[in-house]
Amino acid sequence: MIARNKVEPATIAIPPQDVSFHPHSFADDAGRLLKWNGRLWRGINAEQAPFFDGLLRDGTIESLVKRGLLIDTAPSNVNLNGYATVLSHRAIPFISYPNEWCAAMLKDAALVILDLAIELTQRRLTLKDSHPWNVLFDWSQPVYVDLTSIAPQEDLCNWAAYDEFCRFCYYPLLMISNGHHRIARALLPEYQGVLRSEVENVIQGNRLSWKAQRLLRRCFNSMRPKFSNRSSQSALTFLEQTRKQLEAVRLPSFENQHRSRRNESMLQAVDNDRASQPLTVRKILNQLRPSTVLDLSRGPIWTTLVPALMGHNVVSVDSDEARISALYKTAREKNLPILPLIVDFIKPTPSVGYSNHYSISAVERLKCDLVLALGLVNRIASENGLTFDLIAEGLASFAKRWLVVEFEDRKNKNGIPPDYGRTPGGIQSFINALGARFKNVNIITQSTSGGTMLLCEKGSDE
Repeated sequence: MIARNKVEPATIAIPPQDVSFHPHSFADDAGRLLKWNGRLWRGINAEQAPFFDGLLRDGTIESLVKRGLLIDTAPSNVNLNGYATVLSHRAIPFISYPNEWCAAMLKDAALVILDLAIELTQRRLTLKDSHPWNVLFDWSQPVYVDLTSIAPQEDLCNWAAYDEFCRFCYYPLLMISNGHHRIARALLPEYQGVLRSEVENVIQGNRLSWKAQRLLRRCFNSMRPKFSNRSSQSALTFLEQTRKQLEAVRLPSFENQHRSRRNESMLQAVDNDRASQPLTVRKILNQLRPSTVLDLSRGPIWTTLVPALMGHNVVSVDSDEARISALYKTAREKNLPILPLIVDFIKPTPSVGYSNHYSISAVERLKCDLVLALGLVNRIASENGLTFDLIAEGLASFAKRWLVVEFEDRKNKNGIPPDYGRTPGGIQSFINALGARFKNVNIITQSTSGGTMLLCEKGSDE
C-alpha cells in the first residue's frame, strides 16, 4: 500500500488592515484578542507561544473546555504579522459585566474562577488574573474566557491572585450578604474593586450577630495562608478552603418578592384584560423568528412572559434585582438561553475609557433583533419624566430591526386618564415619536380598557 502524506491546510494570512482588536485587550504581554472575518481570534506572542502550544498538545486546554471552565479554544491555520501563533475562540453571544450581574451570578462566576484555579494547580499551573471581568455568561452558564491568564506555577505555596479575588469577588459578596447590594455593585467597576477597609467600615457599622462577626473575622484572617511546607498540595488545600468559604456566603433571598409579583401579575391579567398578552407575544416571535430578543418589560407582567420567551435567545434587563435573581435561577435550573442583567433602561451602562477600553456601553453590547417592552413606557414617562421622544430613541437604539411595545391609555376607576409626567398627549404622540425612528408602526392589539400593543420595524438599510 502506498503511504499518502497528510495534506495540511494552507496558511491564511490576516490582512493587518482588516483586524479589529478587542478594546479590552490592550495590556496583556502574552497576546491580544481580535476579530476578523466574523470570528474571534487570539494572537500569541513569540515568547509565550511554546507554552500555549504545549497546553494544546498535552490536552490541558481540551480538558478545561470539556469541564466548562474555559472558553472553547483551538489552533488555527491563520497567521498575523507580529504574532507567533493565532488561536481561535468560540464567541459568547453577549458581553456582560460583573456590576450588571445579580448576586447569584457573581457567586457562580467566582466559583468558576476557583474551580479553574484548583484544576490548574493540580497541573503545576496557575491563574494570574482572578477578577470576574475574565468571566462571561454563555446565557446562564459562566465560563472563563482569558486564556493567557494561565501561567506556570512558580510559587507552589500560595495563589498570587488571591488578593485580587477578594477585592472583586469575595468582598463584594460579603457586602451583598449583609444587604449592601448597591454599594457593592457601585464599587465593583472601580480600578481597585472593593477594599478590605471598605468592607470593614460598611459591614461593621451594622449591628451584626456574633455568628456574622465570627464569619467576617474568619474571612479576613484567611487573607494570607501559612503553610508548613512549600508544595503544590499546600496551594491546592488553600484554594479548596477558599472555595468552601465562598460557598458558605449566604446571599439574600428574593423569594417573597418574587411570589408577591407573581400573584400581582395574575390579578393584573384578570383586572386589565392582559391574560392574552403572553400568547400574542409568542405568536409574534414565532412569526418573525428573531435570532435574539431583548426583554425590557417592567412590572409584574414579566412573570407571565417567561413561557412565551422559551425557545428564543433572550437578554432580559431590569433595575429590579429581585426579578433578575428569580429569572437567573429559572434559566440556570432549566438551562435556558436567557441572560438576565441588572441594567436600568433610563441610564444603561455607559462606555468608559478611551475607545471603550474599560467598558463598552450597554446600547452597543446588548443590541438585539427584536426588543420587547411591555409595561415600560407609561411607567418611566410618569416616574422618571422621560419624554416620548427620549423613550422612542432608547428603544430604537437597542432594536436592530423590530420593536414590540405596549402603551397604556387606561383610565382609572374615576375616569381620569393616566399621568404621563411631563409628556403631553397620548397614544398618537407616542406613535409619532416611534415613526421618526421606525419605518413601519402598526397596532397589533387594542383592548377596550385602553391597552395598545404596537409592532415597529426599521427599514432594511438600517
